[in-house]
Amino acid sequence: MADFARYLPLSQRSGFDERGVTSDRREPTAIVLRAIAAAVRAGGDAGWSASTGELPPAVPAAIAQLMAGFDRAPARRAFETAQHALGMSPREGDVDLPVEGPKDAAAALDARAVAITERPQPTRLVELDDAVVAAVRVGDALGTPIAVPPLASGAVALRRAAAAPTPIRAVISGHSLHATDAGWTIGHGPALVGTAHELIRFLAGIGDHAPRSARPGELGDA
Repeated sequence: MADFARYLPLSQRSGFDERGVTSDRREPTAIVLRAIAAAVRAGGDAGWSASTGELPPAVPAAIAQLMAGFDRAPARRAFETAQHALGMSPREGDVDLPVEGPKDAAAALDARAVAITERPQPTRLVELDDAVVAAVRVGDALGTPIAVPPLASGAVALRRAAAAPTPIRAVISGHSLHATDAGWTIGHGPALVGTAHELIRFLAGIGDHAPRSARPGELGDA
């Protein structure tokens, strides 16, 4: 069994190469951070100020939330998770934005990717989760999904599904989740499908668009 299957129990019908995978998330986290940086840089000032109904605009808010999470101690993360569960988490507008625009944000994310790659300690799954969810939010704001490695999106989907709040758990209970563009499946039961971006978006509680049921033969099993 591949290393991947030991720490991320997805379906063994994966459509990508799992060789050489370990539980160290430094490389995939750095890849996602660089992808966000590239998207923010390409979006320029127009993308930075694009409005999706959020205050502040969605891209600065997502970047601020991501940067606020850098190097948070596990105890601090646990406290903030408990706050969120009780509806006490800070509003996005309460998080200070540490950069002034898309160029600064992209440079900061690239620098963070380098620091993560070069540091000796492994990157925890929660840090990868932060990056992948930020990629979803920024991709939504820019109108173009940001590509995330399948192993990264699969790991985050599994983490989110295992700790999903009651409304999300009610939808996915008794079902598997299949990413149509990433080759992974998590869980057991009749499949609910969507792109990796769509599934992460739902599991992260961004919007209320639920994954759909797989059509007959869609997964190649009929």
